[in-house]
This record gives sequence, C-alpha cells and structure tokens, in this order.
Amino acid sequence: MPLLLIPLLGVLLKLLLVRLIIATGLTFVTYTGYLLALSKIKDYVIKAINTMPADILNLLLIAGVGEGVGILFGAFTFTIVMKGLSKLTFLIEKAQL
Repeated sequence: MPLLLIPLLGVLLKLLLVRLIIATGLTFVTYTGYLLALSKIKDYVIKAINTMPADILNLLLIAGVGEGVGILFGAFTFTIVMKGLSKLTFLIEKAQL
C-alpha cells in the first residue's frame, strides 16, 4: 500500500509545482506590464507639467496638486500590487485543491 502512494505523491507534487511556477510567472508578467504602463503615464504627466508656464505651475503646487498627483500614483501602484498578489494567492489556493 505505501509503495502505491509514493508515485501518486510524486505526480501530485509535480502538478503543484508546475501550477505554482505558472502562477508566479503570470503574476510577474502582469505586474511588469502594469508598471510599464504606469511609467508611461508618469512620463506623460511630467511632460505636461514641464510645458506649463512657471506662474501657473507655482499656483498649482501651492494649491497641492503635486501631492494629489503623488497620492493618485500611489493608489495606482497599490492597486496593481494588490491585484497581483490576489491573483497569485488565488492560483496557489486553486493549485492546492
């Protein structure tokens, strides 16, 4: 009886490892894609801010627009990380079942 369990355990472990590697790779690819898109958006915002006249830019910075943009990009990054982690944990839980 124990001799029959060893091959079965090997097959199950192999399936678990394959699913874990696929889930990890998929999560990293998605995370990298989101970060590339976010960096493109940041570059666009920086270029738009740099083309503003100095007086308007100073008024916007006094009003707190700089902190607001920082909060928005922080929220985008947090969302990307949480979606990546939830996708990874969902696939790991699915692989264990």
